[in-house]
Amino acid sequence: MVSRLGLKLLALFCLIALASPGLRAEEVPLSTLDLLKKLISIDTTNPPGNEIAAAEFVKNYLAGFGIAAEIFESAPGRANLVARISGSGKREPLLLLGHLDVVPADPKEWKYPPFEATVEGDYLYGRGAIDMKSLVALEIQTFIRLKREAAKLEGDVILALVADEEAGGKMGAGFLVDQHWDQVKAKYVFNEGSIGFNRKGMHLYPIQVAEKGVAWMRLTAHGTSGHGSMPSRDNATVKLIRALNRLAKQRQPLEKTAIAQEFLTRLSEQFSFPRSFFMRHLFDWPISPIAVRFFGGTLEKEKILNAMLRNTVVPTVLKAGNKTNVIPAEAVAEIDCRLLPGETPEAFREKIRDRLDDPDISIDWIQENPASESDFHTPFFDAIEGALRKNDPQAVVVPLLSPGATDNRFFRAKGAIAYGIIPVMIQPEDLEGLHGKNERVPIPELQRGEKILWDIVLSLQTESK
Repeated sequence: MVSRLGLKLLALFCLIALASPGLRAEEVPLSTLDLLKKLISIDTTNPPGNEIAAAEFVKNYLAGFGIAAEIFESAPGRANLVARISGSGKREPLLLLGHLDVVPADPKEWKYPPFEATVEGDYLYGRGAIDMKSLVALEIQTFIRLKREAAKLEGDVILALVADEEAGGKMGAGFLVDQHWDQVKAKYVFNEGSIGFNRKGMHLYPIQVAEKGVAWMRLTAHGTSGHGSMPSRDNATVKLIRALNRLAKQRQPLEKTAIAQEFLTRLSEQFSFPRSFFMRHLFDWPISPIAVRFFGGTLEKEKILNAMLRNTVVPTVLKAGNKTNVIPAEAVAEIDCRLLPGETPEAFREKIRDRLDDPDISIDWIQENPASESDFHTPFFDAIEGALRKNDPQAVVVPLLSPGATDNRFFRAKGAIAYGIIPVMIQPEDLEGLHGKNERVPIPELQRGEKILWDIVLSLQTESK
């Protein structure tokens, strides 16, 4: 029988052991839902970002499972976290990438406060519930499970949670790639870039394998200033309006890419003739003109599909004058051009210049970077597709060329194969919450996402049986 003194000594020993860093008791993992709620409750709105609060939370959480993480700040408070679980070295590293910042949210527009992580029914509401703290939570959970189960990895698995993606990524992924490439160098990168959604009963999973280039330009029309009561033909505002009309009237042609062709071919299997036939042969002469006519209305409605098939030019900002009775000497428009792979920003600017054909309009860069793409005929793509089909037998998996930019481009520029998809299934109406109000994620889909991401990592990085 143990004496009272013995019990006290035993209790003291346990307290000392738990307090000792070397003997720290392993924590019990949070559920993915609870982890996501904690991440959402940390306000990382960009600007200003303040990702350090989220990075420190994750660092401490990982430490509870014996995982060391390092934080790299590109500026005070702009934090990027990196952790690694080492493999045998037989395979190249896999990077699980995510961003910690979120876009602004106006509480007055929301059903629930955007940073309180509110559960209603099967949904979790909060800024970042989808974009992209949901995937961040899934990646953290996968990382911890690898450690807890001592998975026999043939290649390293790296976790990188970065700042600033919502404002261009230069202080986040761009900073890590430029300044700390040795910490994040990987052959494969898994990130956001798309999401599964239920399209009229079709479980569509587009995997982002490429993204369009960016060519933001400032058009400045020059004229003669004067009194508003005395019109002049040399009116900068009128010149600018005419120039924008020229651009609006020019419809960018359809451009064939291997990604778009594969996307349409795979998707055509879900439809009957004649739609399936025209989808497969959209770019083939002499069927193409008929197919374009057949799909004309559909392309106008399906904005993402339309953007996959052509370069785009969209006026977004207009500035001219500051007083009603004063004719300004300059009028300015900013245009957002998104370019398919194979089209360079500089070459496209010359096309814009030729279309305007007006020496009184200057064109200056606001921002430009080329399109980026990864080959989709790889074991990595096969691993993602296999995991999706395993966990959702109805899955329709297609490669996607996304119109928007992600942090994948920084890694593709270094030669990495980077793909993007948040592995959950949402309804079309849930897409409205991305960068909008009442962002939400279906809670049951978090469980499916856990299984999918786990299967992807095992398929790609564990020892062959």
